[in-house]
Amino acid sequence: MHFALSEDQRVLQRTTDEICAQLFAVSPVGDARADGGALRAKLWSKLAELDLVGLLVPEHQGGAGGSLTDACVVAEALGRHIAPVPYVGTAIAAAALLRFGDGPDESLARLCRGDAYSVLLDGGLDDPAGTATVAFDWVDGALGVALSPDGRATVHDLVDVDPITDVDPLHRLARVRPVPAGEASGDGARRARAVAWTGAAALLTGLADGALRQSVDYAREREQYDRPIGSFQAVKHLCADMLFDVETSRSITYGASWAAEHAPIDEAERVASAAKAHAGAAAIRVCETGIQVLGGIGVTQEHDAHLRLRCAHLHHAAFGNSDAPLVLLAGRLLEKV
Repeated sequence: MHFALSEDQRVLQRTTDEICAQLFAVSPVGDARADGGALRAKLWSKLAELDLVGLLVPEHQGGAGGSLTDACVVAEALGRHIAPVPYVGTAIAAAALLRFGDGPDESLARLCRGDAYSVLLDGGLDDPAGTATVAFDWVDGALGVALSPDGRATVHDLVDVDPITDVDPLHRLARVRPVPAGEASGDGARRARAVAWTGAAALLTGLADGALRQSVDYAREREQYDRPIGSFQAVKHLCADMLFDVETSRSITYGASWAAEHAPIDEAERVASAAKAHAGAAAIRVCETGIQVLGGIGVTQEHDAHLRLRCAHLHHAAFGNSDAPLVLLAGRLLEKV
């Protein structure tokens, strides 16, 4: 069996990397904190123009008809560049809930054209059981998507929106007027949750990979005692540990990207929950280690390393932190005892 990205997926990867590199060479990612959404809108418009926003949506519903693995390739590349766009919230989590939760076709078509949708979660950023109060990956004008008590995905105009000052200034949260919401108990809703876990894991893998690349480049250039600091064993060990976390996250995430879409629902949930739990913890570990390799310059918001760590914390917390995936895994294990 061949485990590697296809040539088309490598083109997707290169295209997303190139778009981000070109855009952020002119306007650094940090500018998105105070530019009124200009940088976010410019990149989002480009992604929609290339049909990357509607990758998860079938062609007969207005999308590009891609796979979850395709969407994960894009999410990883966006994470690598700390792209300030709601790709996990809109193009993966909301699209999956609308698609697998029998949401309105018109909403899927609008999402593919670039309209922003925000998945509605509870106050702990977990799947709501009764009432949804927080819009995840929220942008101005976004509509909300939640699972209604009857088990179907429904779209809501967001009322009384109150942006939250959260850990990540590039991916925002907002309190909204409470919306009735049901638990993910049906197969469609459970698969949508598995897709959201996998998409978040892909972006977290990209964040970790970006931290690793930045650290290795710095360790090659920065010199102490007339030698690159990367030649010192202590720094080598830090970078080797980072590489281990990145590669294991990538392996489990892309395995989950196939399972979440095609495997029986119990297996899809099991693998996706493992990917989310592992990639979240690994990304935080790698981003923190990267700041050490950089000599601590990433401790302020003026540096990308700091923004990357904040983004990792938010996406690790989203969709139930590591608790919800690990509780599911523990439950499956106990069923076998």
